[in-house]
Amino acid sequence: MNSASIRLCVVVSIFVLMAGCSSIGNNSLQYETSSSISTKIREGVTNKTDIYTILGTPSTTTFTGDGFEVAKYEYTHLTPRAQNFIPYNVFSRVQDGKKKELVILFDSKSIVKKYVINESDIQVRKGILE
Repeated sequence: MNSASIRLCVVVSIFVLMAGCSSIGNNSLQYETSSSISTKIREGVTNKTDIYTILGTPSTTTFTGDGFEVAKYEYTHLTPRAQNFIPYNVFSRVQDGKKKELVILFDSKSIVKKYVINESDIQVRKGILE
């Protein structure tokens, strides 16, 4: 095998491996942790305009019974398992990943009252056997 063939195999392999990964949601949460968020958001100080500048538009916005606004940011990254690449595999397709969720409660003056960030392992299963 010549060097051009080896390079082509390497490039094709990289594309095949990367083709299965997927990300859903607000990319600004991708590298955030509870520590990094605590340096950017301060309860009683940070306002809604600051949050929108830092993180962009939330995934969802709702209101509490008291009229306080709740902004929710979500980010999910999924990676397929090797079994998904078996040709004609319709029985079971599995993706493992991480989900991050940031929920922010604003008071009546649009100042951050409370916030929480959670990260959890998730698994998405599809197919006839799932």
